[in-house]
Amino acid sequence: MRLRAVVAVCVLAACASAPLSFPAYYTAVDSEHPRYPQARFIAGTGISSVSAEDAGARAKENVLLQISTRLESETSSFQLYTTRGGRAESATRRVPVLSSFERADLIRLVDRASQGGTFYAYAVVDRAAADGELAAAMSADLATFRAAAESARMARADHDNGALETAATGAIRIRPRIDSAFIVRRAVRGQPAPEEPEYVSARNEVLATLEEARGRRVVGVVLKNAGAGQLADLTASAVRRLGLRPDAAGCAARDKKDLTDATQLEVAPEERCSEGSLGERCDVMVRLTAQACAGGLSGAGTVATVRGVHPSDREKARRSAWDKVTAQAVEAAVRDALKGTVLAGE
Repeated sequence: MRLRAVVAVCVLAACASAPLSFPAYYTAVDSEHPRYPQARFIAGTGISSVSAEDAGARAKENVLLQISTRLESETSSFQLYTTRGGRAESATRRVPVLSSFERADLIRLVDRASQGGTFYAYAVVDRAAADGELAAAMSADLATFRAAAESARMARADHDNGALETAATGAIRIRPRIDSAFIVRRAVRGQPAPEEPEYVSARNEVLATLEEARGRRVVGVVLKNAGAGQLADLTASAVRRLGLRPDAAGCAARDKKDLTDATQLEVAPEERCSEGSLGERCDVMVRLTAQACAGGLSGAGTVATVRGVHPSDREKARRSAWDKVTAQAVEAAVRDALKGTVLAGE
């Protein structure tokens, strides 16, 4: 009997000192939790020697890191998909899309363990549940876009250019938010959302419509002071770089039938020359005013004041000031002015 008792004690002691079986999904990269398969969940593990709370925070961070990494590839994939089989966007219509996953509240801690002073945690995002939340959050923007795109189609069929421009630019204003939302849903779902193909088709149609309308647009550059250096050439070049067609006709000089597609861009340079403590000085500023010839839309831009100085020659001071009016400054002012008319919505 005594021998049996000793054997039993030894067996119990060996069992108590043997390591517990530890799930592989905490440490193995290619292992998944049996209750949370990767097809349905995005999972992350956290390991810490500090505390269980720290392990949980690390697990959630790893889930976010996976989604962020996925967002980078899905952004490129989405941009390729949206131009496939259709027209590529021009440089003036291309809009950068910034996407991020802002729903950390959807990440859940579902499992914890500890061994030898090390804490482990397992966190997941339910792909379907998260996508449902993201779809609901973008539904208002998507409904607004669909209504605007439909209005643009109807206006195009009715040859109502004013209504077309208003509706199309309304759709384009919210386009970056919708693009971003679909990219995030791709990263979470692991595949495109069901609504995405219909949206992309309507989106590309709106962009093509705007490009077509822009091709008919003409901007009449009207210079109020013919002696203002190369200002007229700089302004016309800026209009061309924006993908528009410049000429020198104001609204009053155009036929009535051409007014719908025409914009007048008035360029008014201002010079102030005087004698100062350093000699002759001249300040130059340029105001630009855009007006749709059909009425209604207008905009303004300004080339900020620059100064030229010469010890004794006012004309040289004046030329020095005009030399500081750069093509980049003029283009920025032209863009600002035309944002109220032909570039509305950008």
